[in-house]
Amino acid sequence: MLVRCTVATAIATATPVAAYANTLPYFARDAAQEAILSEMALHPAAVSRLGVTYLAYQGPGFDPYIVTFDEQSAVWDGPYKIGTNSLRLDAHGAPALYLDGSGHVHAFFGGHGTAIQHKRSSVPASVSSWTALTSPASGTYPQILDLTGGDVMLMYRASDQDWAYRLSVDDAATFGAETTVLAADADAYWYASAFVGADDRLHVAFTWLDRELMRQGALFVRRNLYYASRDATGRWTGADGVGLTLPITLGEADAHCRIVDSASEFVNEMSVRENDSGEPAVLYLLGSGSGPDAYTWMFKRREGDAWLRSVPITTTDHYFDAAAFQRTGSDAYEVFLVTKDSDARGSLDWDYRGRGGRIERWTTADGGDTWSFAQRVSPAEPGIIYSDPVLVREASAKARVLFTDWSDDESDFFHRLFVWGDAGLVARETTPAVARLAGANRGATAVAVSRRAFLEGARTVVIATERDFPDALAGTPLATTVNGPLLLTPPTYLPDSVAAEIRRLGATRAIVLGGTSVVTDAVLSQLKSKAECTTVERVAGADRYETALAISRRMRDRTRTIKTAVVVGGRAWPDAVAAAPLAGANDWPVVLADGGYLPAASKKILAEYGITSTLIVGQADVVGPTVASAVPSPTRVGGDDRYATAGLLARFALDRGLLPGRIVVATGGAFPDALAAGTLAARARAPLLLVKKTDPTAPTRDFLGEYGTTVSDLWVIGGLDVIDDTVRAELAASVDAK
Repeated sequence: MLVRCTVATAIATATPVAAYANTLPYFARDAAQEAILSEMALHPAAVSRLGVTYLAYQGPGFDPYIVTFDEQSAVWDGPYKIGTNSLRLDAHGAPALYLDGSGHVHAFFGGHGTAIQHKRSSVPASVSSWTALTSPASGTYPQILDLTGGDVMLMYRASDQDWAYRLSVDDAATFGAETTVLAADADAYWYASAFVGADDRLHVAFTWLDRELMRQGALFVRRNLYYASRDATGRWTGADGVGLTLPITLGEADAHCRIVDSASEFVNEMSVRENDSGEPAVLYLLGSGSGPDAYTWMFKRREGDAWLRSVPITTTDHYFDAAAFQRTGSDAYEVFLVTKDSDARGSLDWDYRGRGGRIERWTTADGGDTWSFAQRVSPAEPGIIYSDPVLVREASAKARVLFTDWSDDESDFFHRLFVWGDAGLVARETTPAVARLAGANRGATAVAVSRRAFLEGARTVVIATERDFPDALAGTPLATTVNGPLLLTPPTYLPDSVAAEIRRLGATRAIVLGGTSVVTDAVLSQLKSKAECTTVERVAGADRYETALAISRRMRDRTRTIKTAVVVGGRAWPDAVAAAPLAGANDWPVVLADGGYLPAASKKILAEYGITSTLIVGQADVVGPTVASAVPSPTRVGGDDRYATAGLLARFALDRGLLPGRIVVATGGAFPDALAAGTLAARARAPLLLVKKTDPTAPTRDFLGEYGTTVSDLWVIGGLDVIDDTVRAELAASVDAK
């Protein structure tokens, strides 16, 4: 079981620098992997009233947080924690918001087949304190729908997989009895998205999940597109206008509600709106498999008694790419779509890694018959992908769409949240923070890094010896591939502090790097007895080169599509450490050269992956020209020394998936602290710079001098014995106002 670590515990050593703020294009950081859910599932995550925008999301631990933006003064406030989410490493409990008539903010969150929590702000128009109200239901995906006269409908997927609603007639203070709309059975259950239009007409678009195929391992097969509506009197009708009796079964849905027969393809991410005449229009995703253009964003509307043909808008490559959709005029709609720029690692069917991309705005002025690309909404950050655009309900022009950046790692709480308006991304001033992550010894420092990198826990840990570096050189990409930390141990026993950290993480699997000469079988035994791991495996070879090959093979189940490798010298650690964040963030395997030649084991890595390009780290005295001529499409990054190489790599990485907003600084004089820093840097997409004990070094000064105004966090790895506090102070000053 995964054990929770509070934010306060994890970053207790963090201290802000002088009262100063960098202006950044995002309003929150340290958000959950899926900080917000797509509009198909849950809404609204953001609302606006009287010139204030309220934005809710899942922060550290998947707990719900809220931030406000005053549109007139451009002042941000928060984040404030709304409550505690009982779910662990489960993103289904994201918050939905409602503003009642007295100005109180309501938040509904935390359910995944369990009780949906309901909190209300203690003071109208304020979000700094919250009061718990009675849970309205057990279920998932709360959708809050405003009716006339202060009535509220809560639509949700009930704990038995039916879809249901409850009505409130006291402005969301309490909710009435459950009414089942869609009935699940042994063959199917539903995903639905609801919208209230004029005259309180409820429009519902829905699809069904094939449970038989799910039992066979095809987890996400959702078939067909359906539509039903409810008028103000409570009467339900299907897409064909025929009256319906609740709950709607699959058979009745096929007979009266189906508007798209997906045949061998699948439907997902639908949402519904209405035009001036009250006629429905539906946006949805259709396709199968994965890869470029595998899915198409489609638009379908009703005109009179007929549903018109579906109109393609643009393509994307993944079943869980998301969209937001609204009407902007009598015959005008706009959509915000995830498309293009997908994570290349996600080429396998149903692999979450392919999710996300860039977010684009598309518009139509003829009722949806033709669509035009309007603009890109997400930032142009090389190697970064985005997901889950959601509309701010009743938005002003200044803050209209909320979205997040994306990774497949559910334990990653380093995500950022953005708001886009007609003038572009809405900036926020953020005071940079500098934290020293250190322990009493090298193993304890690795634990401190793990506690910051893995707030909520991890299912797998990677273990390497603290006495030498060769086996750990390739360990960071493996650790990031399995979404776990790299922890260090003496050769013959597992320290109590490391065992305690593994228990805190809730990890049940340990991967030990190297043979018995570097980590004995006694450590493997103690990983089971002291750390409570149920599965312990050793990844090792006859030497460091064979071990690197074994590590690359262990990575292959998640990284088969990777075509780039990092080549480093196998006899020294600094260059490999500096390259670890870039390799880890991109799942690039590490290939060890032995000075002037490439060992046979290293050649096998290139062949088995089908590597087509390589990054050589270090000058020719570290990785010789013979090696460069033996690897495909080499690019060499190397400076006069380890510090210069790290600085050059940091700049090189900014065009390949790392960001300057977070910086990790480690010693260039001792390998253990620097090795442990790699996983934190990789998952935070942070460049790793090297310093001397009493000197930040010119390359590090130069990098921070150039990018200091973009920094939100800077982590110094190791105690005073490896990095003096005068260095930490100079680093802090370097991210202060320029």
